[in-house]
Amino acid sequence: MTGLALNIHTMPDVYFRQLYDAHHGALTYVLGETEQGEAIVIDPLAQDSVLLGAMLQEQGLRLRWVLHTHLHHGSERQGLKAGHVYSRQITRGLPTAHIPKETRLVDHNELIAFGQERLRVIATPGHTPSSISFLWRDRLFCGDALHLGGCPPCNDPSSDAGAMYDSVTTHLLTLPGETLVFPGHDLAGRSVSTIAEERRRNKAFSGQSRDAFMSLSPAFPA
Repeated sequence: MTGLALNIHTMPDVYFRQLYDAHHGALTYVLGETEQGEAIVIDPLAQDSVLLGAMLQEQGLRLRWVLHTHLHHGSERQGLKAGHVYSRQITRGLPTAHIPKETRLVDHNELIAFGQERLRVIATPGHTPSSISFLWRDRLFCGDALHLGGCPPCNDPSSDAGAMYDSVTTHLLTLPGETLVFPGHDLAGRSVSTIAEERRRNKAFSGQSRDAFMSLSPAFPA
């Protein structure tokens, strides 16, 4: 589709692609375990379903799971035929009709398998109560739990700045410094960082107390 770009990261036993949609500024991730031929997709846009299906078919991969880092009311993103993975917290206050069928609800530290690979679920509430991140090998897929160099907006009625600060400082910035950070959106042309870089240079969290963050979070750029 127009405005969609691919960033290719070659690894010997894994198919890994980062897709950028210029219209939405959104980033989608495709991970495939090539030995057993299973794949997962993280945060796909519905309009990209045909493209993603063609990519997987070309590589001889079967889609095992569609992983969602968060869900806004009424914004479920379907289209790919596979099991959908969400935080168990989406069941709180969300009408059942908004929860996609064939949904797997996961908790903090739960493992998600595709082929011989495993991703670990990290609970990162704040942007939404049900926000989660996924850690795979040396790579963190954090959706809107953390923006590179800043923080996501807290302007949704369900957003919680205090929970966001706790999630980022307790669960994300404590990961090894060499961990690669892959966010949910491209900001100012940046689509990857490291935990060490975010510790040093993230203006929303670096050197900020929780109280200071909560008072300043509405002023931080999205």
